[in-house]
Amino acid sequence: MYAKIYAMNIACTVEYDGTDYHGFQRQPDSHGPTVQGTLEAAIARISGEMSTVHGAGRTDAGVHASGQMINFHTRSHLTPQVWQRALNAVLPGTVAIRWAGEVPERFHSRFSALSRSYRYTIWNNGARSALRARYSFHSPRPLDVDLMQEACQLLLGRKDFGAFGRSPDETNPLKPGPHHCIRTMLEARCLREEAQQGLIFCDFTADAFLTGQVRRMVGTLVLVGQKRLCLAEFASIVERADKTHPGSVAPSHGLCLVRVRYPEKFGVTNNDEDI
Repeated sequence: MYAKIYAMNIACTVEYDGTDYHGFQRQPDSHGPTVQGTLEAAIARISGEMSTVHGAGRTDAGVHASGQMINFHTRSHLTPQVWQRALNAVLPGTVAIRWAGEVPERFHSRFSALSRSYRYTIWNNGARSALRARYSFHSPRPLDVDLMQEACQLLLGRKDFGAFGRSPDETNPLKPGPHHCIRTMLEARCLREEAQQGLIFCDFTADAFLTGQVRRMVGTLVLVGQKRLCLAEFASIVERADKTHPGSVAPSHGLCLVRVRYPEKFGVTNNDEDI
């Protein structure tokens, strides 16, 4: 429907520090800035027109991104390279455009995505770190990462992840139920950084994620690592898909959206940095 109105569909890879934002998605009742709103204001400042920004992942308040993908339609005939420079000139220092390109009309950053990858960072040391505090969760008790990695294997495949989150559409009045919590987990792993033994990375890739899913999976995996929850109990939580279990939601500041993958036909440059 945009073909008769808009000249270009622009996609961008966006990096942001989510600390001071009330999530990615613009909210009518939000009491603070959102990443989507900040991007839309920057686009309007450059082009003089209002454009809706679509994001691949609707990250929660305080969650960061190094590989968020967005797209927006515009009548402006600025090249993608000019868009990148212009947006980076007017955006606050907490948001940066890492790549920009023109994409086919049918491309949509959310609905065209094949998978999304998140990394959760844990600082596992008796002493807290001032420099890592903004981007990692401090867990002072020793964690058995091998046990956490074994538990991760129980998350792989297509299953009901209702134990760890809820469908993003549950609160949308335009999309009445029922809402299912079935997703396909393509990768799940926990590893300790060799160079910095205090750092633990929990990496997850899926076709899509439930609201709060990664943070509650991590909160439950931490119990496994602390040996307060055995592997059989973790397996039962996954199998029953029941939200009433001891795993808590890990803090948002340890989570980062690192990559979104798309079919090659769209010509989108993915964030392929090693994670």
